[in-house]
Amino acid sequence: MKAARIRNQRGSSLVETIVALGLFAISAATTGDFLVQQIRHAAQNNHYSIAYAMAEEHLESVRAARYVDMVPRSQQVQKGDLTFDISTTVLSDVPAPNLKKIKVQVNWNEPGGSQQVEVETIYTAVRRF
Repeated sequence: MKAARIRNQRGSSLVETIVALGLFAISAATTGDFLVQQIRHAAQNNHYSIAYAMAEEHLESVRAARYVDMVPRSQQVQKGDLTFDISTTVLSDVPAPNLKKIKVQVNWNEPGGSQQVEVETIYTAVRRF
């Protein structure tokens, strides 16, 4: 009986081992590409979050000025390895008299190409009695 049991307990063949390693290699390569894409998307989302935060901050700084002192301006801000170009446009009497349309645009370049976000608002002079 022992001899019959030993004959039936053979190891895996070379072909089985190669097939198993091939399947493992394919799944590992696919998972690796997926992880690289997720890391790139996470970095791009982080850049968008930084740009929106800077645009909102810049918009609020313009809105904090007196109505007559709201003027267009631009600047560059370095965050990490990226340079963000911030430009503000202020259009008077748009869309109606005694209103100002304020638009802040943030541009930056990353490996995927040039990116941009913008925020805008309409502001009016507040009269104090």
